[in-house]
Amino acid sequence: MRRPLLPLALLVVATGASGGCMNDPVYIPGPMNLEAGVDDGTGALSEATAQLQLPINLETEADAAKRANRAEQLGIAVPYVKLGDLEISVEWTVRNLDLENEGTARVQMNGANENFAYDPSILTLVPDDEDIEAPPFDGDVPIHIPPGGSFSGVFREDAVREAAIDLEQITRANVNPFTAMLTFSKNAEYIQPLTPPVAGQQQQPVGDPIPREAFAQLVRIDLRFRPDRHMVLEYTVRVRDVRGIVNTMLMNAPAEELATFAPATYGG
Repeated sequence: MRRPLLPLALLVVATGASGGCMNDPVYIPGPMNLEAGVDDGTGALSEATAQLQLPINLETEADAAKRANRAEQLGIAVPYVKLGDLEISVEWTVRNLDLENEGTARVQMNGANENFAYDPSILTLVPDDEDIEAPPFDGDVPIHIPPGGSFSGVFREDAVREAAIDLEQITRANVNPFTAMLTFSKNAEYIQPLTPPVAGQQQQPVGDPIPREAFAQLVRIDLRFRPDRHMVLEYTVRVRDVRGIVNTMLMNAPAEELATFAPATYGG
């Protein structure tokens, strides 16, 4: 993949953001570990998935009014949670529970912004080959783990930022997922929408470019864990709250204080 997984000693720190700079990171441990790689009852090996919705405060009336005004100036919808409001990374560790045999695991990262979600497992972009699945935002690199051993890694802030832009390209601009994933766009200042894809026809630019100010940030991190034997995945989402919109109680925040999003799944 274009963004390889890098080893990292996993730091798991649960903290509320009470005091300190808003740009200081907070750590949100996954609510439960992902365990997979055993017989799923059909003779196939089990997989495990997780979705972690970030605890984002309700939008204030003042912020909503400011956003509406900016959207009118730009002539395009502006999301509540924009690119740059949050800087997100995901730290993880895989442990091989088989004490006798080396195993291989794949960790895949996807996610959702407030409008759209991306799940490559439901997409087949090559009609003549049903085994070719759409690419994930990051990961899916084979990781070899010795018997009883472990491996730690991270989906870095720049990878998550790239993923947020990829999602905007795919959903709002009709860019093919393979093209989006293979193009470095983390510094893109705008996205040019294209005509919907039609077999045998080249896509053409249509409408005005979408400026970076209107790019949405991911508000949900999705993980998919695919080991070839019994293993467990532990993960923590690290967030730098640049704008100050993450609830200080994190996952313990009352539901009525948090924004709710209902993103449409791309291709679903």
